[in-house]
Amino acid sequence: MRGSLFVKCPTCGGNCVLPAQEVLDNIYYMYIACRYCPPDPFLNKSAPFHEHIGSDDGRCKKCGKRHLDLVMGHVLTILKQKEIYPDDAALKDVGTPLIAYGYQIPYPPRLGSKSLVLIMDSVTRDSADKIIAQVPEIKGVIKRSGSQSQSVGILDTDSKPHTYELLSGCDMRCDVISSLFGELTIYRNQSLIHIEFNNNKIKSLEEMYLKGEFDNAKVFDGFCGPGTLGLFSILAGAKKVILNDAWLPAIDNVILNIRVNSELLGVKLYFQLQDINKRDRIGDEPELMAKASGMAGIEVYHGDIRKTAKILKECDICLIDTFPSVDPYEYITIFKDIAKKVAVI
Repeated sequence: MRGSLFVKCPTCGGNCVLPAQEVLDNIYYMYIACRYCPPDPFLNKSAPFHEHIGSDDGRCKKCGKRHLDLVMGHVLTILKQKEIYPDDAALKDVGTPLIAYGYQIPYPPRLGSKSLVLIMDSVTRDSADKIIAQVPEIKGVIKRSGSQSQSVGILDTDSKPHTYELLSGCDMRCDVISSLFGELTIYRNQSLIHIEFNNNKIKSLEEMYLKGEFDNAKVFDGFCGPGTLGLFSILAGAKKVILNDAWLPAIDNVILNIRVNSELLGVKLYFQLQDINKRDRIGDEPELMAKASGMAGIEVYHGDIRKTAKILKECDICLIDTFPSVDPYEYITIFKDIAKKVAVI
């Protein structure tokens, strides 16, 4: 049953964006096998896969879920029929499977309807449409461009955006993230925002939290992405958080994440700039996109971090979370006289 807060998915217009508390209430049972589920198939993901998997193969007659490997086998069957993959292709060749509501589980997930987003290197739009139509567990099919190590988004405002292509379905995913001071659900458009769950970043916040550094603090998150570090700063005790990113899709996700986590954060969104998507995707001069208030104040800006000093003036903590290939020294230099602490996460 859906909670009282309804948020329409900005990608598909459906109901795949759930309030945080609803996700948290159900996440630990979402991918577990029921007592009637068939046993694990124990397939070799690296060996040539010659089986022919159809829609009902391996599906539990009670709960309707299937083992992840059988879902991937069904996808591979379609790709072979379309002659995109050779007969000796292995399950591992299909692509990167990402569960729609992601969290760390110690067992292969059992998948229900629309519960997996696939990132693939070799796929056509026609075959992606067929996968969505014939494999009910697949929510979206994304075509990767470049190498897996290349981050999706922008390195800085002088760089060209690197994005994947959503070929069919919906690319909206959610990661359930836990910390010493609480849990949040972080949604992202996976074709436009990089894949990331780095527990070391949360551990860095936890170390600061245990020292009391977030207590009533003003925090600036200059490369906020979908908002993970900035929003967790509120749970850690910050009284004001300013989030900024130069990549417009990240700003869309930040605002969505404020809305779905509003009850956990104790805030309410009261201002949002209309027609956000008419702006250039890469920001320059910082512009206020949204504001929220309650247990903490939140401001969301779209702009070049190097130009945010004029609107920031001062803060207690500046969080610098760049892509791995970006040297943070320039940003440390800019904010060392503005923030009491510059934390490279």
